[in-house]
Amino acid sequence: MPDLEKKISGDWIDLREKANDLYALLDTLAVPPHQILEAAETLRHSVEQGIVEFKRTLLAPVLVALEAARYKSLAADDMDAQEKSLAVLLLAILVQRLFCTEILPLARPHEEKRDFGVDALQVSSILTDVNTRLKSNPRLRAHPAVKNILMQVQRYNGENQKMRELLPTIKPEMRTSFLANFTRTFDEIIGSIRRQYAAILQEEVAADKARKEGFSLALVPLKELAPLLASQAREVSRFRSTLAHAREEKYKTREALVRLYDGRQVVLKLVEDESRAYRRLCQRIQENDMDSCASAMASGFRDEIAAVLEKQGKREQQD
Repeated sequence: MPDLEKKISGDWIDLREKANDLYALLDTLAVPPHQILEAAETLRHSVEQGIVEFKRTLLAPVLVALEAARYKSLAADDMDAQEKSLAVLLLAILVQRLFCTEILPLARPHEEKRDFGVDALQVSSILTDVNTRLKSNPRLRAHPAVKNILMQVQRYNGENQKMRELLPTIKPEMRTSFLANFTRTFDEIIGSIRRQYAAILQEEVAADKARKEGFSLALVPLKELAPLLASQAREVSRFRSTLAHAREEKYKTREALVRLYDGRQVVLKLVEDESRAYRRLCQRIQENDMDSCASAMASGFRDEIAAVLEKQGKREQQD
């Protein structure tokens, strides 16, 4: 079905181009204000599993309708209703992504910035501490700041070896300039190591503060969720485009709807992957109670997205 594939691709490209602008998304998805407000209310009532529960809630009737297509043709009104539900789901997912990419700001707690005296520390002391941390928790190797420190150490060793090998070949009158170049490189590497180490210490302080004062999404490295949310949006967009194509074409479209239902595990898995991703991020910020932390993340997204939808729905009602 080349026309269907063309529509699926075209709709996703159009949506992807608007994905970094809330108002462009609202215009493209054209969800009526009353439906935006209903979505905000549904989010507020998703008290058990937050945003993940909301996504399951909106997907369920769509899958029920598609299952019915195995046995009978779907009415145009039914397909239209499911398209609108998927548009709401797309809006919620892409608003969530805007939070993760920091295009939309979260309600951030006050963070006390500290330098921890890192500039006065010898790099050897920093590396000793990092290696001690790695021995007690090898998973820290995946931490971006730790990875950067280890990479800079390799770079330092490589540059140092290069300098020692080349130094005997350098003419006396060129040695000052030669050594100055390497000194600048070493200073840059050491500066990077100190900055990354300070980031690790700041993250620890923020995590400890969160444990004492209550959980906040602002303390979680949410950017790592953005690719997963983009995949969710693309799959939901495929469902929506297929239903729109079937409604518009009317004839010989049941096969496409049945095939869509048969492949439902892809979108369901992407939603379940979100819960697992929360647990990984909770591990990153050293939360001991993974279940409570993941639940708090899902609830935090629920509240943030509901607030945005409520605000936009009321604003559009007034226009």
